[in-house]
Amino acid sequence: EPIENLRIAINCYFEAQKLLTENTLSWAILQNNLGGAYSSKLIFSRENLEKSIQYLNKALSFYKQETYPKEWADVKSNLGLVYRGLSTFSNGAENLEKAHQAYKDALQVRKPDYLPEKYAKTQCNLGVLYSVQNSLENAEAAYKAGLKIYKLDMFPEDWAMIQENLAYVYLPLSKTDSFAFQKIVQYLCNSLEVLKPSEFPLKCMKAASVLGSVAYDRQDWNNTIYGYERVIQSVEQSRNWAISPQTKRNVLENALFVYDRMIEACLQLNRPDQALLTVERSKARILIELLSSANLVPQNATPEQQEHYRKLNQEIASLQFPVNDTSNLLTLDPSATGRSFSEIESPTSPQVRYLKTLLQQRETLLEEIDDPDFKALIEVVPELPDFSQFLSPTTALIEWYLPLEPALGVYLFLVTRQPDQQIQITPHHFSATDRQQLDAAIEDYRSDYGQPTWNDRLPQRLETLSAALQLPRILAKLSQIQHLILIPHRELHLIPLHALPVSLPSPSGRGARGEGQPLQDWFPVQYAPSCQILNNLQQRPSLNRETVPFFAIQNPTEDLDYAELGVELLLRQFSPHQVLPRDQATLDNLTQPHIQTFLEQSHAVLFGCHGEFDDDNPLNAYLRLANGDKLTFLDIFNGLNIPLCRLLVLSACKTGLVETSSTDDYVGLSSAFFYAGARTVVASLWNVDELAATLVILRLYQILPDYPSVAVALQAAQTWLRGVSCDDVLHWLQHDLKATEEEVEAVEDRLDLFEDDPPFAKAYYWSAFTAIGL
Repeated sequence: EPIENLRIAINCYFEAQKLLTENTLSWAILQNNLGGAYSSKLIFSRENLEKSIQYLNKALSFYKQETYPKEWADVKSNLGLVYRGLSTFSNGAENLEKAHQAYKDALQVRKPDYLPEKYAKTQCNLGVLYSVQNSLENAEAAYKAGLKIYKLDMFPEDWAMIQENLAYVYLPLSKTDSFAFQKIVQYLCNSLEVLKPSEFPLKCMKAASVLGSVAYDRQDWNNTIYGYERVIQSVEQSRNWAISPQTKRNVLENALFVYDRMIEACLQLNRPDQALLTVERSKARILIELLSSANLVPQNATPEQQEHYRKLNQEIASLQFPVNDTSNLLTLDPSATGRSFSEIESPTSPQVRYLKTLLQQRETLLEEIDDPDFKALIEVVPELPDFSQFLSPTTALIEWYLPLEPALGVYLFLVTRQPDQQIQITPHHFSATDRQQLDAAIEDYRSDYGQPTWNDRLPQRLETLSAALQLPRILAKLSQIQHLILIPHRELHLIPLHALPVSLPSPSGRGARGEGQPLQDWFPVQYAPSCQILNNLQQRPSLNRETVPFFAIQNPTEDLDYAELGVELLLRQFSPHQVLPRDQATLDNLTQPHIQTFLEQSHAVLFGCHGEFDDDNPLNAYLRLANGDKLTFLDIFNGLNIPLCRLLVLSACKTGLVETSSTDDYVGLSSAFFYAGARTVVASLWNVDELAATLVILRLYQILPDYPSVAVALQAAQTWLRGVSCDDVLHWLQHDLKATEEEVEAVEDRLDLFEDDPPFAKAYYWSAFTAIGL
């Protein structure tokens, strides 16, 4: 957390300054340190650099070359750095000349035989300065002077820095001069032999990014991959070290262009497996990391300690997702306000401060347990899962990737299992024009989301999206496929892909099997956040299905008559069951020990209530309970434990929506329930019709025992809903679900309001729900 640590350092300096007498040695040391702190690239600004110069000149008012030559040279060297930085804001030539003079002054003291390391450092700074001034010969000479001191065996990190800087000397010629390009590659590869991602991730990231980008511009795909692979490894190491969730996201977000280019380079060299792995490394990282460590407990601990550890882990997990935080160290100016940093609130958010407290509590607990074999975190190895675990020869997986730069188009990866059992990954690339059409279709789809006009225009929009995604072209040759697993990316998570109209050829090749039928007419459709998350869910222990304990929240706001009816009918089918009806469905009752115990045994869970999703802050997503209570995203992480849940249904509106950030973190209610233990979540993508939602959920639960998976059962339930007539609905309720005459009449009154029969044929009614997970 470099910015936070810098803030703490500056705060310490200001506190120390209160205790020091001006124009003393300690005071001068402090001024030099403050000058260095304010020149940090972390808070790089003209204002801070000018402040740095003020502090450094104060130090020089005490240090004289005659009496304190070493210290005088140190300050001069620091001034050179600051003036060079200030040249990017104003008076470029003048400030560069001041920097040059400051370095020359420092070299009056720093000699190869006296302060050799500092001599070498100053030569390196001069090399950078000459590079800025396009004096390339002088730059190279300065760096090579530094190399006479900085030998690889004695100063490996400094040697690597000079290798990197020598590469930058040739950088302006990289696109046109092959000799310069080879020199750049040579020097940067030298540097990267020392700057390992696991040890120097930030320095490695910088050098490797330059190597990858220079090679990318020359279409040298091997060196592109060599450089960008190390950038990605550095990103992963930096994220592992970071505490702040926002820092973790920023590290990945700032490097996404590398993932985009890495995918292209891999495909240029016909490495589709490495390209798909790169996609996986860029998305849903927070969730897969949390799922991998969710059930870890020290085996040597007592039951009480294990429970304490689980609670701490749950709360730590709930704080791993970033919240909006606009604080910025640049706004903190103690000299302007007359206050020290200790009197100004830290830019670290309350979330991070509390997270640090919990991490310390967990560390203390682990020290108390003293289990040497236990690791609190499992590092998620960047590798593709064993697809054979969830891909049969009749199942295909499709994963999309939308590059940050639209000009790179769209990538789609089709994964199938061949008759010889080999896994085949087939990439498809869509052009920039295709991407433009897709982005326009998505923007139109979301333009009046939630308004009545959106319902009316949904059929046309689904046709437009289907054309933009070109699914018939992708699926045309999958004659043996009977099941699809779809892994969307970013905004595609919001689209009912299973409802897109497609026309596919018949197996005999004699024309189309159907014109514009929904995708799920051809294949049951199962969704997943990523391959790795799907694999994680697949590894969960199998369930004993002899009994199916059922838990439900029933109409807590008492304004969902059909949802209440649905729960009543389901309770007659399940035994054992537990329900929190109406005003009893409070957050306090949900967390009662006997309810928690039943939830931990439940195979089927239904929340028959309202829900809400906040596009601006997905952590505010919630299910509405009784008495105004909310079961929030964070509450689910903190307190819900459903380790045996095969199917969790959220009948509320917009419960299947997730954040569409560029990092595709997959933040939404469904991700919270996956962490709580659910294997499959059925949730909605928009404001659903209450009766249609109730009927499809009732049908799903009724037929689920007869189908191999939730996705196949949901397909059958939605197909039934599309075609069922009003009379058939009433007959089914009365004879199959044993609804009372009064209950049937209540549904009949609602059906009378529909002009069409079958009443639920439109996609708005039947396609809102998706099966996410297994």
